[in-house]
Amino acid sequence: MVHKLFESLHLTAFKEWIQRHEYPCYEFFPHLPEEVLKARVKSGRYIQGYLHVNRCKSYEAFVRHQGLDNKDLDFDSDIIILWSTARNRAFHGDKVAVELFPKDKWIIRSGRRWIVKEREPMPTGFVVGILEKKRRDFVATVTSCIRHASRDSDDETKLIALPTWDYRIPKVLVTAKEVKLYKSHRVLVHIDSWPSKSVYAEGHVVHDLGQARDLDATIRVIMAENNIFELPSSEAEMSELPVSSPEDPWRVSPTEEKERRDLRSQLVFTIDSEGCEDLEDALSLRILDNGHLELGIHTADVSYFVVPDSCLDNEARRRANTLFLPHKRYDMIPAVLSTDLCSLREGADRYAVSVIWELEGTSYDFKNVWYGRTIIRSAYNLTYRVAQDLLDENLSAAEAIFVDKDLDKKSKETKLKELTWALQKLRVLANHFRDQRSSQGALNLKYLDVALKLDENNKVVNISPALRLDAHDMVYELMILANHWVAKRIYEEFPHQSLLRRHPPPRQKLFQDLLSCTKALGCDIDTRSNKTLKDSLEKVRGPNRPYFKTLLHHLAGQAMGSTLYFSTGSCSEQEFYHYGLALDKYTHFTSPIRRYADIVVHRLLMAALTKEKKTETEDNLSNEDLQQLCEYLNEKRQILC
Repeated sequence: MVHKLFESLHLTAFKEWIQRHEYPCYEFFPHLPEEVLKARVKSGRYIQGYLHVNRCKSYEAFVRHQGLDNKDLDFDSDIIILWSTARNRAFHGDKVAVELFPKDKWIIRSGRRWIVKEREPMPTGFVVGILEKKRRDFVATVTSCIRHASRDSDDETKLIALPTWDYRIPKVLVTAKEVKLYKSHRVLVHIDSWPSKSVYAEGHVVHDLGQARDLDATIRVIMAENNIFELPSSEAEMSELPVSSPEDPWRVSPTEEKERRDLRSQLVFTIDSEGCEDLEDALSLRILDNGHLELGIHTADVSYFVVPDSCLDNEARRRANTLFLPHKRYDMIPAVLSTDLCSLREGADRYAVSVIWELEGTSYDFKNVWYGRTIIRSAYNLTYRVAQDLLDENLSAAEAIFVDKDLDKKSKETKLKELTWALQKLRVLANHFRDQRSSQGALNLKYLDVALKLDENNKVVNISPALRLDAHDMVYELMILANHWVAKRIYEEFPHQSLLRRHPPPRQKLFQDLLSCTKALGCDIDTRSNKTLKDSLEKVRGPNRPYFKTLLHHLAGQAMGSTLYFSTGSCSEQEFYHYGLALDKYTHFTSPIRRYADIVVHRLLMAALTKEKKTETEDNLSNEDLQQLCEYLNEKRQILC
């Protein structure tokens, strides 16, 4: 019935589209009521799924139905939705109901065109209604205005707003009384409706982002396009923060002092970039009485301050990450926490969540591991450059770390020797752990990062290759170690609702650029697995030119798929594997100030340690809820890539 009505409404244009691929008409099939859609999905008449519109070819879209409750489907592939007529005013990301066309109208891709064929057709259909709407705020540029009569006034001005970058968004007709304010401006538009007989969606201006050619306006556009807004913390959020002021500074609670492991007497230090204020991970290493080594990785205990479902938690979840731009940082949590109470500042008592291993003194085999809440006091906040100087025994360059310490010469020498030993031993351990992963196929793809230098007006004055030091690699490897062990621990306790991170193996056809390049040089690259890829990249001997290996690593990296957060109940254990790191289980634990995923993982770890199965994890984050959160975090994470 719906299919016949659709053809009767668009008979000529629709048949031309199917048969000759001409443009669609601009009248749309009315959306069916939600209760009708749900009933027909349940009966199997319609199929529900998420609409994905091709960013480069906005006329082309697919509905992905995998993982949703659809009845008795005899195919696994996506459903093709061609042209805006069949998309029927649905937007990218909407959950929609789809009716399939008869199989003789199904089409396949032939080269660069979609054609009707009987051989191996792909399911093809059209959207009959929207079950869940995604975002409706988009950045647009006001280009022109029209006037028409209105019932409420003699004359009403309408502006036509074109999508700035995302051409999956339609032209929007917005009302504005003062046209001059918006002409040639970038604006944030909210789409209110899209009448079934209109070529234009209708909406209103939410924010004026500034002139189209202005640098600051362009930055605001990029942020707004990714749903990032520089908003002050609300009064509700501020009311949840602990009191801390020069007159009444924050102090460790006597209750927490009893319940946490006190590490303030041990040597603990941070290593981070110069000027970093949100210090979120620290390291420790010492020799035990039995000759074994005790390695500790300590991360800021943000989950202590950010309570589940609080205003702070809801806002941190919405932001998902701290955003770093060349001229500014946009925090995920308020600065009172990110740069003060949670930041592992030198000489300050701070709450942490720690992973502490006991290692055999020479083979570095793991003998024991402890997870828990601690109190630490960072003795030093090192930069990567200073840490590298200590690793290289350039002790004179490291004198700066004692500038503000009232110590005599002998005490300085003793402490410097202690710190240097710890750093050099940590490098040995990091190299040992990296070699173990490498033997299993871990990739060590080196990319060419760049450093930007800005002037006082935030204009770029210089671009240079970013310096990669041994200290960077050492810290990176130790963070991987902690993330891996925490992943194993939370999965052990919550096998169906743990937040992990996976990296699927890349599709072989995506290695084509790499293989073409190496073939031209007479080199063989084996891409069958991460192990064979790593081994063959290491054996390549190409021209003796700067960055040749970096180029190959870049081409190999382009073939890699995205790493993804997921709930362990949403896929089989075989799919947990992290291809790039060659680890069976991995998560994000070590960056809770900057990533919301890490806060969730901290809560899971605490729940696993208390062994109280009826916790916020089970009450509020079922497998379905956690997977939905993971999909949101994946989407927000792509902004940073």
